Amino acid sequence: MMDEEDRLAALARYDLLDTPPERTFDALVETAAERFDTPISTISLIDARRQWFKARIGLDIGEGPIEESFCAKVIEQDDVFVVPDATRDDRFRDYPNVTGGPGIRFYAGAPLRMRDGARIGTICVVDVEPRGDLDAEERLALEDLARRTVAAFELRRDLRAAGHGDGELPDVRPWLDQAGDHLAKAWAALDLVGATAELARLEQVIVEVDALRLARR
Repeated sequence: MMDEEDRLAALARYDLLDTPPERTFDALVETAAERFDTPISTISLIDARRQWFKARIGLDIGEGPIEESFCAKVIEQDDVFVVPDATRDDRFRDYPNVTGGPGIRFYAGAPLRMRDGARIGTICVVDVEPRGDLDAEERLALEDLARRTVAAFELRRDLRAAGHGDGELPDVRPWLDQAGDHLAKAWAALDLVGATAELARLEQVIVEVDALRLARR
């Protein structure tokens, strides 16, 4: 696993800390909160002393100390991290965000692992009521949201490197056309192996991409 110095260097390369809200990431936490029916969801970035929220729903604060961060534990591993009831977990029961506001009980987070291997943060869902563990499908859903977040971070960095970092949007139509072609091939492959649940999710993505393609014509 990369150490703290590597993580901080990765954060600097992606130039995400203390940046304004961006609709792409706001939409991801909204999707997470809706999918898991939780009042709170965040995309958190972990630097040397704090967790900073690139996007958040259900929280008024924009950052918190790393000593009180659930997300700081998540970046130490590859898998989804779940705390069914923080008041019964010795690692977290005395955290101020558990004993006081917002009164965290349930927490589930997935690490954001970039293409160079650095884990720079998490996407997580939080409830003020205890819950059970996530089932296999829910874990896959949270991992998928983490992959989508990482992909959005990578695309953001690539666009900035290409000179599209200050509100100048590139022509994304060729990318959408390529995405549509790849999705169609993926749909055919899933159909061959009878992966019905995955097909249903992919069909929704195809609908969304097609709508974007039409909107750009």
